[in-house]
Amino acid sequence: MVNNMQEDIAQKICDCNIPESLQRDKMYEAIASYISALSPEECVSDKEYERRLAVCDTCQGRMGPTCRYCGCFVLARAKKLSQSCPKPGEDKWSI
Repeated sequence: MVNNMQEDIAQKICDCNIPESLQRDKMYEAIASYISALSPEECVSDKEYERRLAVCDTCQGRMGPTCRYCGCFVLARAKKLSQSCPKPGEDKWSI
Protein backbone atom coordinates (compact mmCIF):
# COMPACT_ATOMS: atom_id res chain seq x y z
CA MET A 1 0.00 0.00 0.00
CA VAL A 2 2.72 2.48 0.90
CA ASN A 3 4.40 2.01 -2.47
CA ASN A 4 1.13 2.77 -4.29
CA MET A 5 0.79 6.01 -2.37
CA GLN A 6 4.41 6.95 -2.98
CA GLU A 7 4.08 6.34 -6.71
CA ASP A 8 0.96 8.53 -6.89
CA ILE A 9 2.79 11.66 -5.79
CA ALA A 10 3.42 13.45 -9.05
CA GLN A 11 4.30 16.87 -7.64
CA LYS A 12 6.56 18.35 -5.05
CA ILE A 13 5.13 18.43 -1.54
CA CYS A 14 6.02 22.13 -1.27
CA ASP A 15 7.52 24.83 -3.46
CA CYS A 16 10.83 24.96 -1.60
CA ASN A 17 14.20 24.21 -3.19
CA ILE A 18 14.42 20.73 -1.64
CA PRO A 19 14.43 18.06 -4.37
CA GLU A 20 11.15 16.24 -4.91
CA SER A 21 12.50 12.81 -3.93
CA LEU A 22 13.95 14.16 -0.68
CA GLN A 23 10.65 15.82 0.18
CA ARG A 24 8.87 12.47 -0.22
CA ASP A 25 11.51 10.61 1.79
CA LYS A 26 11.28 13.11 4.66
CA MET A 27 7.49 13.02 4.61
CA TYR A 28 7.38 9.23 4.83
CA GLU A 29 10.06 9.25 7.54
CA ALA A 30 7.92 11.65 9.58
CA ILE A 31 4.80 9.51 9.13
CA ALA A 32 6.70 6.35 10.13
CA SER A 33 8.08 8.13 13.20
CA TYR A 34 4.59 9.30 14.19
CA ILE A 35 3.15 5.79 13.83
CA SER A 36 5.98 4.16 15.77
CA ALA A 37 5.42 6.62 18.64
CA LEU A 38 1.80 5.49 19.07
CA SER A 39 1.11 3.06 21.90
CA PRO A 40 -0.27 -0.37 20.97
CA GLU A 41 -3.58 0.62 22.61
CA GLU A 42 -3.91 3.51 20.16
CA CYS A 43 -3.42 1.35 17.07
CA VAL A 44 -5.54 -0.95 14.97
CA SER A 45 -4.13 -4.40 14.19
CA ASP A 46 -1.85 -4.77 11.19
CA LYS A 47 -4.62 -6.67 9.39
CA GLU A 48 -7.12 -3.86 10.00
CA TYR A 49 -4.52 -1.28 8.98
CA GLU A 50 -3.99 -3.02 5.64
CA ARG A 51 -7.77 -3.28 5.15
CA ARG A 52 -8.24 0.44 5.80
CA LEU A 53 -5.43 1.34 3.43
CA ALA A 54 -6.94 -0.92 0.75
CA VAL A 55 -10.25 0.94 1.13
CA CYS A 56 -8.43 4.28 0.82
CA ASP A 57 -6.63 3.05 -2.29
CA THR A 58 -10.01 2.71 -4.03
CA CYS A 59 -11.41 6.03 -2.83
CA GLN A 60 -11.51 9.01 -5.17
CA GLY A 61 -10.94 11.21 -2.14
CA ARG A 62 -7.36 10.04 -1.79
CA MET A 63 -4.83 12.47 -3.25
CA GLY A 64 -1.45 10.77 -3.12
CA PRO A 65 -0.56 10.46 0.54
CA THR A 66 -3.41 12.66 1.78
CA CYS A 67 -7.18 12.58 2.08
CA ARG A 68 -9.09 15.35 0.33
CA TYR A 69 -11.88 15.19 2.94
CA CYS A 70 -9.74 15.98 5.99
CA GLY A 71 -6.26 16.80 4.67
CA CYS A 72 -4.58 14.19 6.86
CA PHE A 73 -1.92 11.70 5.86
CA VAL A 74 -3.82 8.49 5.12
CA LEU A 75 -1.03 6.28 6.47
CA ALA A 76 -1.21 7.98 9.87
CA ARG A 77 -5.00 8.25 10.17
CA ALA A 78 -5.61 4.63 9.17
CA LYS A 79 -3.34 3.33 11.95
CA LYS A 80 -5.18 5.06 14.81
CA LEU A 81 -7.96 3.10 16.46
CA SER A 82 -9.82 6.29 17.40
CA GLN A 83 -10.05 7.51 13.79
CA SER A 84 -12.72 6.80 11.22
CA CYS A 85 -12.99 7.46 7.51
CA PRO A 86 -13.64 11.20 7.08
CA LYS A 87 -15.70 10.93 3.90
CA PRO A 88 -18.77 13.11 4.52
CA GLY A 89 -21.85 10.99 5.18
CA GLU A 90 -20.06 7.68 4.64
CA ASP A 91 -17.48 6.01 6.88
CA LYS A 92 -15.96 3.71 4.25
CA TRP A 93 -13.87 1.89 6.87
CA SER A 94 -16.98 0.63 8.67
CA ILE A 95 -18.52 -0.91 5.55
